[in-house]
Amino acid sequence: MRGAVASPVCIAISVFSACLGLGYAGIIGAVLAMVAVITLGALSARYRIVQRHLDRQAQLRTRAHRETSRLRALRPSGPVRQTQYLELRDLVESIEKTDPAEAQRFELQDLLDHFVHLSVSHQRCFEALRLAGGNELPVAIPITDATKSKRRREIQARRIRHRDECLRRVEGLVDELEAIDELVRLVAQRTACPSIDPDLDREIERRLWELDEVEAALNQLSA
Repeated sequence: MRGAVASPVCIAISVFSACLGLGYAGIIGAVLAMVAVITLGALSARYRIVQRHLDRQAQLRTRAHRETSRLRALRPSGPVRQTQYLELRDLVESIEKTDPAEAQRFELQDLLDHFVHLSVSHQRCFEALRLAGGNELPVAIPITDATKSKRRREIQARRIRHRDECLRRVEGLVDELEAIDELVRLVAQRTACPSIDPDLDREIERRLWELDEVEAALNQLSA
């Protein structure tokens, strides 16, 4: 009921009715017109067709908000990762149209959320590597270095360990992202190829058997 009253159509009709009521009967007419439209909107929510429409609109709004959040989160990741996400999103939408049960079974929308989350983590690791200075840090710190104090050598050694850890995380994240890409494409392949009806062979066999029976009967009559 709340969705019906708060829907854009109901609000627009309420405002229009209020304007008509205000023009014909003043403020009281405007109030009565708005109350009448709101009451009709609340009563219409009891009908199944109206409720299905409201549920559909609510789902579309939720999906649009979800999509906006994903694109906003992917913005720092660059155009390559955004393009990859858009391709996967189109595949998921195609799967949902072809086989909604398959899309629900593999929770593909949640998988896209996971893809975005991993992409954000991947970008943050690259940012950490940029702060680490990349190749500016040596591979190892000499234990005896007269030009550097012991505290400085310890800090630099920690930076090197953290840089190496970030590199390992980047490799793991890239592998996970590509695995998601492959999984979505696999599901798309499965849904694009129609399944073979097991009854098809039986239907053909039954008709061939009937044809054999007819031919046998004709042969007996002609004998």
